[in-house]
Amino acid sequence: MRYYPPLPPKPYCPECEKRNMNDLMKYGFNIVDGAYYWTIVPEVKACCPIKVRVTNSTYNEITLEVNGKTYVKNRTEFMKSSWRDYDSF
Repeated sequence: MRYYPPLPPKPYCPECEKRNMNDLMKYGFNIVDGAYYWTIVPEVKACCPIKVRVTNSTYNEITLEVNGKTYVKNRTEFMKSSWRDYDSF
């Protein structure tokens, strides 16, 4: 069996670090790809928050997955109307 060394750490990005710190200070959580959140997705259920999984996050868009379907939401709107499901870890 061949041994593979661990991958090197991601390079440090001061802009990403600044944005993540601002999100943590302002909203109380950061976006983590693969983690679960509670948010309103009008296409699925307009009245109540549902549990979604974040598959990808960029500077201005969050890609969500609900029941095998993918939805895109504005990052600011997502941060204002969502909270993290800490039992997902």
